[in-house]
Amino acid sequence: MGNNIFTRIEIKRRLQASGTEQEELFERARQVRNTVQGDKLHIRGVIELSNSCAENCLYCAMRRDNRLLNRYTLDEETILSLADQIINTGIPTVFLQSGESEKCGCLLESVIPKIYQKHGCSILLCAGKKDFETYRRYKEAGADGYILKFEAANPSLYENSTGSSHAERLSCIRNIRSAGMKLGTGNIAGLPNQTIDDIVDDIFLAMELLPEFVSVAPFIPNNGTPYEKSPKGDIELTLNIMAIWRIIFPEALIPTVSALEYIHPDGQAAGLNAGANVITVNFTPKENRDKYAIYAKDRFVVNIEHAYKTAEQAGMTLNIM
Repeated sequence: MGNNIFTRIEIKRRLQASGTEQEELFERARQVRNTVQGDKLHIRGVIELSNSCAENCLYCAMRRDNRLLNRYTLDEETILSLADQIINTGIPTVFLQSGESEKCGCLLESVIPKIYQKHGCSILLCAGKKDFETYRRYKEAGADGYILKFEAANPSLYENSTGSSHAERLSCIRNIRSAGMKLGTGNIAGLPNQTIDDIVDDIFLAMELLPEFVSVAPFIPNNGTPYEKSPKGDIELTLNIMAIWRIIFPEALIPTVSALEYIHPDGQAAGLNAGANVITVNFTPKENRDKYAIYAKDRFVVNIEHAYKTAEQAGMTLNIM
């Protein structure tokens, strides 16, 4: 395949690969991953702190206008206890995720240093758009990475789907890097009105941003949203994007997201087969998981047993402490 995959024409072709051409794409992605990083499957433990969100994205049930969603915010004691569970399980990364809210921003500034001082572990955040000084404080408190997906490189597609500024989103993404944290970003495959050329633009935007973590999630129609009757994203297209990410970013951490498992049994193993090397285990309390409606109310929730099974299916080894 060579470096031709970096041209717009070749990327567009590979995005639409099927059959033998797709298998060759996946094989190339696995070769790149295994040569550069080996067969270790990195594992994160996620705590979903709060489903409160100031944003109003048309695809997410946590949007501020969804009055039917029962909102929650975990208390500090619960978060710290769950972080202990993650580390005691042997998982080296505590992943703190929430909707976008000022209340949760203050909560993060309180719990990050306590987790870091106790465990000295990697702390990854995903809590929406913040200003530079907030990212800097997170970094100084002990967080070493932050995920803020650009969702769509096409400004019109992004703004029509989220109701917020594309330029502001990109500014926040760049501020994460400027604050000294590792950057995670990526896109959604299958948004309503998205074209294959839009996804090519997504690839090139990621190449410009040079993230340490890069991900793609298939679009999932979510109850309680304006997009709830739209068709779900195509898993084959999603897997092709993942494989292209791997070839372009050999050293990046690329997750096989739980939405793949929601769409198709063994979907996360298919993600590893396409070059991914990260899986996230959910430690959110059971009574709160359904309320964190990021994909769908009945989303697939990953546990440690599933992580081991998925690693075995893909011929990989879980990177447990």
